[in-house]
Amino acid sequence: MIPSAIFNFQVHANGRSITIERSFTAPLRTVWAAWTRAEILCQWWAPRPYECVIVSLDLREGGRWRYQMQGPDGDRHHCFFDYEEVKPESFFSGTTGFCGADGTPIASIPRSRWEVRFTERSGRTIVNVGIHYESQDHLGVILKMGFKEGFTMGLDQLEELLKAR
Repeated sequence: MIPSAIFNFQVHANGRSITIERSFTAPLRTVWAAWTRAEILCQWWAPRPYECVIVSLDLREGGRWRYQMQGPDGDRHHCFFDYEEVKPESFFSGTTGFCGADGTPIASIPRSRWEVRFTERSGRTIVNVGIHYESQDHLGVILKMGFKEGFTMGLDQLEELLKAR
């Protein structure tokens, strides 16, 4: 039996990876759409009071998602996700990081490789996210930037959005 809610955020002892597991009371198709369709993704991806502004989203192997995290004072943080593998309603992976307004990655801010899996059990959808960094230092930089708090807020916002649907 699946518990009413699952949330697990774990930084691994190797110091180079994070795993996140989150369950949602929604069908797999709905959760997949929330992670892959621009008009839904932009509603939850940025932690409040930031907004996610999607520049482009090309969900395919070799495609790229470009977006901005826009702050209440007008600050903008440009980001990208380069899709490596996409298996609809099951899995996607790729490399992500910060970039300039033109999409050129910023070398001084660490990039990460994500693997995101979706499974449906007992009326819930479980999302498992594996995030891998080149070094412990790179992971430390991202954590100090508030990744855990910000991503947790985003997932909570996704839960709210799914309940409202």
